[in-house]
Amino acid sequence: MYLGKSSKIMKKLLLKLILTLGTVITLTLMGISASQAATFNFAWSGSGSYLAKGSFSYNERTAPAIFSENGPGKTHVLQSLKISFFDPFNNVIASYNNVVNGISNTNYFKFNFNTVTQEIFGSIDLGGEVAGETYLSGTVNHNLSLFQVPQSDSDFRLDTNSGDIVVKIVPEPSTWFLSAL
Repeated sequence: MYLGKSSKIMKKLLLKLILTLGTVITLTLMGISASQAATFNFAWSGSGSYLAKGSFSYNERTAPAIFSENGPGKTHVLQSLKISFFDPFNNVIASYNNVVNGISNTNYFKFNFNTVTQEIFGSIDLGGEVAGETYLSGTVNHNLSLFQVPQSDSDFRLDTNSGDIVVKIVPEPSTWFLSAL
């Protein structure tokens, strides 16, 4: 008789645990799928084997079909933009956070994005801007070059390409989480 009572208590505890876990999982998934941030990775490869890799994010619910950002200060749409540059041996030569929490911190910053086609377009200028720093600048689908800013004289071109830059969306956590189930 004692074993029966213990078994009922265990069943009730197990049922409460299952219901609690189910509620937590449901609330978590609802929170993840309600995410408003769209995050993208991008990459540029120069003809001399230098690389640029970065990521950016914006609120997909409030973003227009096409947006442009430039200069320092509060951005219109972008929430973040990071970029790193690599030499031909895949060593990091520089990394920058051009936009942090919706604030651009570089004078020459330029970025254009089409949210419908998910493409960077037009003139861009990403990275550093003072002596010793590195930046990627030019026109997408025309000519993009990687420059280094010297202590004096003109900026030095490290590498260039025909303007190709690859953009890929980063899947939302709920997408990869649910596909893993």
